[in-house]
Amino acid sequence: MSAAYSQCSADFSMQNFPCREKSVMLDAGRSFEPADSTLHSEVAMLRAARTGRAVRTVHAARSVVSVRSVRLARRLVLSLAALTLGVAATAGSAHAAAPAPVQGADFSACPALSELPEGADPEDWRCEAMTAVGHLTLGRIDQSLDKGMAITFAEGSVNGEFRQVFGAMTAAPVRVRGTWLEITPRYAGYFDFQSNDQRRGELNLKFGISGPAVPSGCSIGTDTDPVRLVLKETAASTVVSQDPLVVAFGVADNRFTAPRTSGCGRLGPVLDAVLRMPSPAGANSLELDARVGLRGYGEAGAAASSPSGLISGISR
Repeated sequence: MSAAYSQCSADFSMQNFPCREKSVMLDAGRSFEPADSTLHSEVAMLRAARTGRAVRTVHAARSVVSVRSVRLARRLVLSLAALTLGVAATAGSAHAAAPAPVQGADFSACPALSELPEGADPEDWRCEAMTAVGHLTLGRIDQSLDKGMAITFAEGSVNGEFRQVFGAMTAAPVRVRGTWLEITPRYAGYFDFQSNDQRRGELNLKFGISGPAVPSGCSIGTDTDPVRLVLKETAASTVVSQDPLVVAFGVADNRFTAPRTSGCGRLGPVLDAVLRMPSPAGANSLELDARVGLRGYGEAGAAASSPSGLISGISR
């Protein structure tokens, strides 16, 4: 069965060819085109145009992906580089007065009796729960620690030898002014709060870094390469409460160094440049206004030390 019809080729019109009447004969599912050299020429041109368009589409898609990748990388670098201006612009107003330390004492994170050294007599051991606020200068970071941090630990003696057991440390993330970064102080595996004439205590910290595109585990300092603090007295101890015994004091360190960032992947070199890491001694400081609550292990709620026994230091 044969049929004839005329149509204006949409394909030709889309390719900006003249839209002309073409006659196509259909016979049992087969199509025949008239022996028209002009028509054959235009069909060939259409096929070539379609092939060229497909090739250009593939190349264009690849180019878009490549351009997008480059643009994303540039945006990330430019955003991080802008932190330099943001930090520098806000450094002048960084030393705002810190709020008063947290009141009272929370002993919920004290080491359990089972965690004390073998042979420890509960009557000779106490838990100390410290809360503190202050100010941190670390490379280009110049930030108040106004959300506070808390540290708990136990101390006592075994066979006449002074011993200590770490409990826990918690701190809220703090936004770095002028940036989308946050830092969180964290315990880095070592402390010694037995005071002497040279210092009130020692503490290793690391500072977790978080923010958009920053990988988990990114930090300034690690357990193996920490920020080592040697805290010295800036304000003598005073008794705030007798039951439980709570003592307030001030400590600081302005001589510690800070290593380059760790665990930050490809952002490491950029963050180091923006935050000015590593940072030498003299460019960093930590000032803390602290309160320490004390409770003995021998009797629940009973203080294990008299006020006069703690006035000379963080711990005896």
